Amino acid sequence: MLDAERKGALIEQMRREAAEEAQRLLEEAFERLEPDAQRWSDLEAEIRRRMHALGGSLLEKALQTAGNGYQGSRRPCLCGGTLKYMGDRERDVVSLMGDFRLKRAYYWCAGCGAGQAPLDRQLRIEQSDFSPSVRQMIGRVGAQVPFGRGRELMGELAGLWISQRQHQQISERIGARLMAEASWRPVSPSPPERRQKAEDLYLSADGTTVHTFEGWREVKMGAVFLARPGPDGLPQRTATRYFADVIQAEVFGWRWYHLAERMGLDRARRVIVLGDGAAWIWNLVQMHFPGAIEIVDWYHAAERLWTVAQACFGQATPEAARWAKAGEKLLRQSRVETLLVRLSRLRPRHKQARQILHDAQGYFRNNAHRMRYRRFRRQGLFIASGVVEAGCKHIVGFRLKQSGMRWSLDGLRSILHLRLALLNGDWPTPSSLAA
Repeated sequence: MLDAERKGALIEQMRREAAEEAQRLLEEAFERLEPDAQRWSDLEAEIRRRMHALGGSLLEKALQTAGNGYQGSRRPCLCGGTLKYMGDRERDVVSLMGDFRLKRAYYWCAGCGAGQAPLDRQLRIEQSDFSPSVRQMIGRVGAQVPFGRGRELMGELAGLWISQRQHQQISERIGARLMAEASWRPVSPSPPERRQKAEDLYLSADGTTVHTFEGWREVKMGAVFLARPGPDGLPQRTATRYFADVIQAEVFGWRWYHLAERMGLDRARRVIVLGDGAAWIWNLVQMHFPGAIEIVDWYHAAERLWTVAQACFGQATPEAARWAKAGEKLLRQSRVETLLVRLSRLRPRHKQARQILHDAQGYFRNNAHRMRYRRFRRQGLFIASGVVEAGCKHIVGFRLKQSGMRWSLDGLRSILHLRLALLNGDWPTPSSLAA
């Protein structure tokens, strides 16, 4: 740390420089500002450039008031040897205000050859040339748009021109850290009023594929959300959290259960699982949520009816539409057994249509107890899994499945966790970002 006299002198110098630059900008603005859009835009750009330069200078001097990180002539090294003070060394740092030079004490160990600057660790720039705030900005942009476009946006809007490769590396590094922390990241506690009123807890799962250098890989998506009856008796969603990863079903099940616990599984009025009918989902429900109300997503069930109708009666034919709509009516009335009888009466001619019919018969027979839609609606329950499907589109599709994209598996998982952090409100503060 600087002594009080030197610190005071440095602060006074910073104040004087800021005042002089502000005076110059004011004088130039009055001379150049005219009722002309182009001149106005040019002046805005010039003021921003000058204020960034001033901000960088102020930031550099402000960091000097904290000292250079000197911690004595010798320090212990992790290898068991001794780190020796080798003098001060400067390095470039990229901040939101632009580049500036940082002088800090440097130590070196003759035993293992390691060198370090304690101030770098204190400022969280030990392994990066970018300030934590810049890294946070890069990560947030990288979570939203392709890296090349992110580079352009940061350059145009923030005046920070960074290579596409750096955008990718920093974004994936932040995502990897978020992924490592995901298993223990705390969820903000529910407000007291939420705890007093028992809510229904819904669980939903789905999957979507992403193109990687190793081929197409499935990302399993899980959603857990709370709902309570609304004024009109229909359920109203109150809080939602997602998780997703390229993992096996068994691992997915434990993460699903863990998130449900954190969302209030033990306090829930009812536990409801919405799925598309895939066997792996219901197997996990039996293992982790026995006794839960199981519901097959209405739209998946209806879509299966239309697939059968078109296979048996032809694509876009009046007969197919009539048959499918009649089947939907039976589903709404929870008359799955009657629907199964209607399926058994179909006599498709082609082998492929017969297979589609056979699969549909098994689907409706095995899931009949999950298709009591009239009863579910009377109980004030959701019958569609749109929450998790929207998660698949918003978290995965919009960022990770754009035309021509192929990912490394590590890169895919890292950016996936960046997007989860944004959607779940878990984005870290700049001070918590490691280099």
